[in-house]
Amino acid sequence: MSDLKKAYELLGLPENASREEVERVFDIELRKSRAKSNEQDFEMKLKAYKLITDLEDRRKIEEKSRERYQKWGRFAGTAEKVEDFFRIYRTHVIVGIIAVIVLTIATVTFVNHRQEQKRLAALPPIDLSIMYLGNFMSDMDNGGDAGLEQAMLEQFPEWKRLKLTMTYLPPSDQAMGGADLAYQQKAMAILATEKPDIYILDQASYDWIGGSGVLEKLDEEANGILKPLLNENNKIIGRGEEDTEDHVYAIDITDSKLADQLPLGKQQMIVGLRGGSENHDKAIHFIERYLQEATTK
Repeated sequence: MSDLKKAYELLGLPENASREEVERVFDIELRKSRAKSNEQDFEMKLKAYKLITDLEDRRKIEEKSRERYQKWGRFAGTAEKVEDFFRIYRTHVIVGIIAVIVLTIATVTFVNHRQEQKRLAALPPIDLSIMYLGNFMSDMDNGGDAGLEQAMLEQFPEWKRLKLTMTYLPPSDQAMGGADLAYQQKAMAILATEKPDIYILDQASYDWIGGSGVLEKLDEEANGILKPLLNENNKIIGRGEEDTEDHVYAIDITDSKLADQLPLGKQQMIVGLRGGSENHDKAIHFIERYLQEATTK
């Protein structure tokens, strides 16, 4: 006699009894168990009840599963196995997909990097690298940073290539908020890693870096090739941390017609050379050309 048949007999039910009948009989047995102390008899009937109801639950699940996979026809078994596989190995599959995505992105990034390296290698050498540091904004209607770079290059037809970097620094006359401090920290990091030939500054950014040792002294040029073009208004004189006397550290080119021609939002344009500039002579030529177009001499 099977365990299932014994379970029905123990509950006093036929094997074709409905789920409702099984539940009704068990409720009666449950009430009897509270009134009597025969726990062993009740435990046997509880096991019989669980055996019957668990089997019926499994049959219902199997029936629903067959209905779900019925649309697959003769491939129903295969579809069920595939679903079981993904249910069991879902985490492994997801990790595998993520790994494929990461590998694909890394491959595309590597290929793009190689292509960019080839593109840069095919370009002419950089004549002058320039960093705008301060409250400057290129005109988006005229090509943004790329448009500004092209406009500056057109002012020097003898040159073939400029490299331009825009680094925003908040004005010093406004209270520093969280975003402003973040911009300042970013600017510090860029100053520590980037090595442009010249810095184009506003007054606030010059005050920030002027005495830090970043800028090269321009005394020799101010007393030589640039002397005829300089006056007390466009020479920026100051002292570094280790200086015992004043030196020319930058030149104000704000009044130059060339500065006015640029698609650039600005208040001042103060030019300083980075110490150890690789294109020192061209940097001085840049200053000279702008001073030659100054509206006030």
